[in-house]
Amino acid sequence: MPINFRSKLQVALLAHYFSKPNAEYYLRELARTLSFNAAYLSRTLSALSNFGLFISTKRDREKYFRLNRNHPLYNELKMITKYVVAKKDTIRK
Repeated sequence: MPINFRSKLQVALLAHYFSKPNAEYYLRELARTLSFNAAYLSRTLSALSNFGLFISTKRDREKYFRLNRNHPLYNELKMITKYVVAKKDTIRK
């Protein structure tokens, strides 16, 4: 699944993680923080994990996700995400 910068969820997810690149969050925590449906978020995170942008680890009963900072497109995606977020903020004003 390619990155879709038209998806509000993907943009919110990437913006959230790129602002805290070392952070790890579990699914329900992200759903509450980003105000998105957990099932939709789970599908998106699974697809982005398959793409290699996210790494997931299981601890106890929770699955935690973090950015793969070694992904070959990490820096490019970070710059594009910042641009898209800034552009949306400009349009809203």
